[in-house]
Amino acid sequence: MSTTFSRLTELAKEDPKRKFFSIAHLITPETMYAAFRSLRKEASAGIDGVTYEQYERDAERNIRQLYRRLKEGKYQAQPLRRVYIPKENGKQRPISIPALEDKILQKAMVEILTAIYEQDFLDCSYGFRPGRGQHQALDEVGRVLRTRLTGWVLEIDITAYFDSIVREQLIEMIEKRVSDGSVIRLIRKWIKVGAIEEGKLLMSERGTGQGQPISPLLANVYLHYVLDEWFEDVVKPRLRGEAHEIRFADDAILCFRYRKDAEKVKEVLAKRFARYGLTLHLEKTRLVEFGHYAEEHARQKGKKPGTFDFLGFTHICTRSRGGQFAVHVRTARKRLRRSSKAVAEWCRRNRHEPVDEQQKALNAKLRGHYQYYGRSTNYRSLRQFYLIVRRIWQKWLNRRTRGGRTTWDKYEEILRKYPLLPPRVTRPWRGTGMPA
Repeated sequence: MSTTFSRLTELAKEDPKRKFFSIAHLITPETMYAAFRSLRKEASAGIDGVTYEQYERDAERNIRQLYRRLKEGKYQAQPLRRVYIPKENGKQRPISIPALEDKILQKAMVEILTAIYEQDFLDCSYGFRPGRGQHQALDEVGRVLRTRLTGWVLEIDITAYFDSIVREQLIEMIEKRVSDGSVIRLIRKWIKVGAIEEGKLLMSERGTGQGQPISPLLANVYLHYVLDEWFEDVVKPRLRGEAHEIRFADDAILCFRYRKDAEKVKEVLAKRFARYGLTLHLEKTRLVEFGHYAEEHARQKGKKPGTFDFLGFTHICTRSRGGQFAVHVRTARKRLRRSSKAVAEWCRRNRHEPVDEQQKALNAKLRGHYQYYGRSTNYRSLRQFYLIVRRIWQKWLNRRTRGGRTTWDKYEEILRKYPLLPPRVTRPWRGTGMPA
């Protein structure tokens, strides 16, 4: 299987304009079984209610039957199960959960398409790609801002991105590389299947159904053509100064040396996006002076230098002890509030559980928080979250009995016996310059 994908990768790399007319045959029982094993066992079931554990009891036979239906043209994608998760602004984000067999086929297809599109995607893109993630994107932000001639940052926020993708334009983009009719028909089925909500089938004209295994790759393909390739090949050659893009899925920033370049791109970007059904969020798409001279310029005006948020971190202009320009990060306020609210809700629901079990769960939450937010300049925010968790736990321990209150002295005794994990930097700076 890996040899076949390697050959696919070689062909895609040697000819960026090559079209692939026959790749559907690469979906085999073996690739499907590997796709099944890569799924999360604890993931929610789709509309058919079939769980990973149930399917696993006779996985080989189930997959052979699925493969037979696929080859005989009898496979039909099932409607998605619509659920909602809370967003930072208090609203809810719709998530579409596919049936398990649809997940298997989509996952197998992702492996095939990734072998091709990884040769096309640009270095500025970090989301949902092998060997790349949020922290590589954050590292690149710090590197660009510290080492390149940049003075302005344009934050990009796309309103309801996954739900706004124009499907026919997406298919046209895919057909630039993949002209296998069987593959295109499968993708059409998955993105047009509709969702069940409160017993009703909801159909939409746009979008890819966030929550499907295929959606992140399709979303990357869309923005590759709409933003990345356009910015690299069309926009940058026409600018007066240098410019850089860093993107993770639909979160992106553009860095410019000159303000006029940034303003020009901001104006044309809205028009560019509109051609592809996308809308910039006017309040969240901001141009901020940020770079080596931003702090000095702000001080001359009697103001603080501007900041911007990216991937859950607020980026701040500052100076090192030696007086050099540096970029520090803090946990974004919205993220800190969201994490704190989640801990408070958990403590409320589980306040009657044994104290040692509560301690284990809270330490797991703290460990996960430190693992993501534990960047080298963010210790203050880590400690702030640690102290918030301490206070929340004391509050709900105090409400678990009708007897005497859990005073701070008594609580300190509990913490000595069941200590909470102290804040720690999990991602120290390993470069030769100042940390991001």
